[in-house]
Amino acid sequence: MASEIDRGLARPWHALRLPGELEGLYRTETEPRSGLFVQSWLLVFTAFNLLSLKADLDAFGAERFWIPMVATLGVVVPSTLLAILACRGRPSRRRQTAAVTLAALVDMAVTLNSAGQAPAEHANTYLVLAAIIPLVVGMIAPLSFRHSLWFCVSACTVYLVGVALLGYVGVGTNGIPLLVASLTLVPIKLNYSREWEAKRGFLLSLRERAQAVELSRANERLAHLSETDPLAGTANRRLFDLRLAEIWKAAGPGPSVILFDIDHFKLLNDTAGHAEGDRCIRQVADALAAAVGSVGLLARYGGEEFAALIPGTDTRSAGAVAEKARALVEGLGIAHPGLAEGGVLTVSAGIAVRDRVVDAEPAFLVKRADDALYAAKRAGRNRVRGHAPSPGARSVGFAA
Repeated sequence: MASEIDRGLARPWHALRLPGELEGLYRTETEPRSGLFVQSWLLVFTAFNLLSLKADLDAFGAERFWIPMVATLGVVVPSTLLAILACRGRPSRRRQTAAVTLAALVDMAVTLNSAGQAPAEHANTYLVLAAIIPLVVGMIAPLSFRHSLWFCVSACTVYLVGVALLGYVGVGTNGIPLLVASLTLVPIKLNYSREWEAKRGFLLSLRERAQAVELSRANERLAHLSETDPLAGTANRRLFDLRLAEIWKAAGPGPSVILFDIDHFKLLNDTAGHAEGDRCIRQVADALAAAVGSVGLLARYGGEEFAALIPGTDTRSAGAVAEKARALVEGLGIAHPGLAEGGVLTVSAGIAVRDRVVDAEPAFLVKRADDALYAAKRAGRNRVRGHAPSPGARSVGFAA
């Protein structure tokens, strides 16, 4: 899309059409939503013709005034009202062009007829007016360049045929009517320039929107990277601390914090190597994430340690999550080469639930979860312990 936009902005003056799919997109976005503008303008056009009856009276005189009056009231006004009706609702550009063309050509034909019927001294006035009608209409009506070609060529043809039938074109006549006829073609250049600038504005707007979308995506990627651990694929400690602080300020119960630590991980690194250690961290992270699921937030807290934040829960509920996570990791059956034959990778977990008496700040809650984790380690690893809120209380054990 970006390359097509750049090609569109760099296209030569004679290439009005936009490249690729941009032309269709431009037509879709600029399709008129209603015909109110054309309808209101046609009403003004009708009013102008009615007001011009006074000029017709002065030109034709009282005895022959009926000629322009019948033509205006019987032909011009009905055809213009028909064009207004055709633009109801949400008309297409083609329908609007047809309506405008109908009103203009009928008015031209009536004006040319008046040029042939009016006294000789007023004939030139009507000839000029007949050319001015499509000039004004073509400049005001919202015509595309392609539609303005149809409109202007039709108007020029009607004008030339009219003046030829009236005898103003031929041997012995001056070329003023032919010169005046060229006025009917002026809107072509105007509508070309208008459409060119409209398409340029569309392309610039489209590029700005594309850049805004790309910037938004880049910001989302940066936000994701700033909150995600690159190795484990879980949230990182930064996001964990932010979410814990947010929940801490809320008035609801909890939260619970679960700290997980991979048992004998240093020994695994020393015997199997850091590459194997990294692979194991990713596998353990997937198992822990499956246990925590949508209940809370799992983050890599540092090294081989993970933290889960479970909002609005109690020790028993958090214990069920931690025990499920412990069992899933053990069930992976990841061989630990540093242990006795048959030894597999396991995790220990410590749980603490916020107590508003002893936990003055989030760090106190995390410290109690850490104490429970070390209690699980001292008890033999591969187990879950929950920390009681009162200082000095013994840790609480959990079983599958």
